[in-house]
Amino acid sequence: MLYDLTRPLSSRTPVYPGDTPVSITPTSQMCDGDLCNVSSIAMTVHAGTHIDAPRHYADGAPGVDALDLSVLTGTAQVVTLDIALAIDVTDLVHLTNLSGKGLLVHTRGSEALNDVFDPGYTFFTPAAAEWLGGQGVRLIGIDTPSVDPADSTDLAAHHAFLRHDTIIIENLCLRAVPDGHYRLLALPLKIVDCDAAPARVLIEPILSKS
Repeated sequence: MLYDLTRPLSSRTPVYPGDTPVSITPTSQMCDGDLCNVSSIAMTVHAGTHIDAPRHYADGAPGVDALDLSVLTGTAQVVTLDIALAIDVTDLVHLTNLSGKGLLVHTRGSEALNDVFDPGYTFFTPAAAEWLGGQGVRLIGIDTPSVDPADSTDLAAHHAFLRHDTIIIENLCLRAVPDGHYRLLALPLKIVDCDAAPARVLIEPILSKS
């Protein structure tokens, strides 16, 4: 069974305050006598489910087209954390055997509607990000708009994950996804030297051998 963790993109997709909203505009329409239907799209690359690149928070760092595909198509563990705001180290120490894998964190953010931006979303403390990176987590995913709080002025959790080369996926939807171990397919658009890109993110349960 495949789980699609991707938020849909539409003109109603919420974006970070100040970011370019999603605009999908028909430029050619058969109903108007044109040969075919064609549309254009304008949006922040951080809209909906997206993958951050190191360039998002470090000038001259690799863009999204240079991310390690072996990590984006590796294995990941889904865990539910019932945390109101900040995820700290004490909320994570029960997790084991994380090295070389991805971690997808299911919070109350998965219940958010596809057209609502909630600034009170769950995020990681810098210490939690450092701890996860130190445990060898190669990829971190969360079902909220950012790994940092909405009022962050330094993106401290982003920078902590960057120090450990941990790839970040934001705005997942893990509603109705059981905790467990999965095969991951998370492929961002191959936009050269870009700081992020929309992605389709799928997971498939890893069945235990009987």
